[in-house]
Amino acid sequence: MLVPRVLGSFLILSTILLISVSSEVLSNTSFTTLGKINKTIPLRLPVNEASLKAPSSATYQKIRIQPDYDNLIQGTTQLKTYIKKELLPAVIDYFQAALGVKQPLTTNLKLPSTLTTVCGLKTPKNLQNGIQTDFYLLISSASDSTSNWVASAGLCYTSATSSRPLIAHMVFNIQNTKPPGGDPLLHEKNLHLTIHEMFHALGFISTSFPNFIDGNGNTRIGHLKNATLDGKVRMVLDVEPLTTKLRAHFGCSTLPGAFLENDGDSGTIGSHFEKRHFLHEVMTSGVIPGLRISQFSLAVLEGSGWYKPDYSYADPFHVGLGEGCGFLYSSCKQKTILSFDDFCEKDEVRGCSPVGNTGGTCESDSRSDSCKYYKPVVQFSCENPAAVSYARFPSKEVFSRKGESRCFSGDLTTKTADTQTTFCFKYSCTGTGTSTRLLVYIGKISVTCKAAGPLSVNGYNGKLNCPDPLNFCNTVGKSYCPRNCMGRGRCVSNTCVCKSGYKGIDCSMNQ
Repeated sequence: MLVPRVLGSFLILSTILLISVSSEVLSNTSFTTLGKINKTIPLRLPVNEASLKAPSSATYQKIRIQPDYDNLIQGTTQLKTYIKKELLPAVIDYFQAALGVKQPLTTNLKLPSTLTTVCGLKTPKNLQNGIQTDFYLLISSASDSTSNWVASAGLCYTSATSSRPLIAHMVFNIQNTKPPGGDPLLHEKNLHLTIHEMFHALGFISTSFPNFIDGNGNTRIGHLKNATLDGKVRMVLDVEPLTTKLRAHFGCSTLPGAFLENDGDSGTIGSHFEKRHFLHEVMTSGVIPGLRISQFSLAVLEGSGWYKPDYSYADPFHVGLGEGCGFLYSSCKQKTILSFDDFCEKDEVRGCSPVGNTGGTCESDSRSDSCKYYKPVVQFSCENPAAVSYARFPSKEVFSRKGESRCFSGDLTTKTADTQTTFCFKYSCTGTGTSTRLLVYIGKISVTCKAAGPLSVNGYNGKLNCPDPLNFCNTVGKSYCPRNCMGRGRCVSNTCVCKSGYKGIDCSMNQ
């Protein structure tokens, strides 16, 4: 397939009253586990919900999400303002645009007046008085300088009838949460992290999986399975339309469902996609440059029986595309996995991430089952203007958020010889089918990739590694609107046209 990669790390913050907690950590090189997850079952709240069936075969009311910032009391004014006015509103707008809710509340969400605390916090007045919403999110802050966790999320209350999540709690560690100060890449990292935690709060978490319901409102049975991978018994989530989408994507008709992560602590195991199968997917363990919200994360929420996603809000995802069952079951230790381009072998060699926008080094991590892949590094990102400082040909490469360039690898040099590295070159595609050609622009000259393999360039020593033109032009080289403009704009010719007040390639930033 294409050129590879990923990385990241997660950490657990124990919080009383949370069914489970998932926490994101900053570390780019290691995984750390702190504390123990509290698996107290959330309280079940009697509420009045609409029928499971939509009023028509295709229509469900968009989910209403109500944030509560009263407990966001620690941190600088700049940080609190960023979380309250820019970060969380963008994430909430995304989910309110992307998700229909199958059991919307027909009356106000209200807690008993005798309940003085919720999620370990003072019960908000609007939950005592009642508020029109389908999902209530309490946001608080903590100050922990002893570890590198960034954020956590956990579930406090579910519906007594449908088991759908109703009230959740998200915590930001002010020691490790940084306001971007206008840096779109840091903002995007914060955005991916917060979207990841919101997926957990909405039901993508091991303790919610057993409560998934079918189309008749009955608790699902048999959708959590065991399957063998690399000689180990692994947990698999088998719900529709997730399994069908996975089989079509990978080209493996016998795939039993989504393999879940088996490494890490109790908050990581079973609550994320297996990293070696889903490199660069937002619901793997870790936050890195260029994550994608794939159709598969949204399909998990649809498989819960609680939501109906609009899949136009999924990002393109190409890892393992059409590679067959061998991609899923090949061994990393025996190196049979190396027949697939998403993996690598030589330590520290530079190569390109599978989404094609960032260079990285060939490494494995404690989540990747000993598989090595190109872990993206922001200093080598084609979307990072500061990355020009690390470029071999700074005057001939392009670094921009506009998507003008992509990552290419090779040992191309003006010296006698040099090591393999990555380049951010502009490109264009011509032709169709087997006649597809990829033009790569090295400054003012262009070279044509007609097939995958090394290509000589006049005036240079070494080679440029050409990707397969047809594959490249239909995957990493294809423009798209990230996250379908977050529900804050229109996608016009693969570019977001933002509503007034918003900006950025995905409309997620405030003007």
